Amino acid sequence: MKNRNIVITYLVMTLIFLSEVVLNFNQYSYRGYYTDKIIGWLWLAMTVFIIIKLWKKKAIKAYFGLLVAGIILSILPMMIPFFALLSYFSTIDSYQRISLNDEYRIERHRPGALSKPQIAIYQQKGIFEKRISKTPYVEVLEKVIQRPSIDISSDERNESIQEAKLVSANKDSIGIEYKIMNKKQIFYHKNKEDWFDDL
Repeated sequence: MKNRNIVITYLVMTLIFLSEVVLNFNQYSYRGYYTDKIIGWLWLAMTVFIIIKLWKKKAIKAYFGLLVAGIILSILPMMIPFFALLSYFSTIDSYQRISLNDEYRIERHRPGALSKPQIAIYQQKGIFEKRISKTPYVEVLEKVIQRPSIDISSDERNESIQEAKLVSANKDSIGIEYKIMNKKQIFYHKNKEDWFDDL
């Protein structure tokens, strides 16, 4: 009976984890940057626990084999899916997270191993949030420091955002005043997704 309760708890955790994965594929997530990390690590910890606890069962051995095969297969195509998994479970390539207000937050990050840094804007509603815009970070730098990208050095491209303030928000764009390298400028991000009437 005790093992049954453990399996039921694990299945519930797995469903929550899978719901987060499905939400991510559709640009949604549960509210808060660390929420998906916590869900992921809890699922991972419970997976290790259940494999050790119930190792003698054939179903668990088969499940472990599937997990290992999945990891190996994710490494084969240039390791891109593997790096995506690594990014999902960790804070690697997440450089900055700034809360603009109770509804919006921005994140300066690199979404993939072969991607360039970008600014992602998230709108929060209840327990969910959705990425409504993404912009290459170099475009923001160009606007703020008033120089073309060709004249922005690699060191400058890694400069942090000193301040970010919400100026305006509507269904078409989000205006944010950035301060980078002691210079201020408003950048208008276009909304890629319109979800103001969703949820």
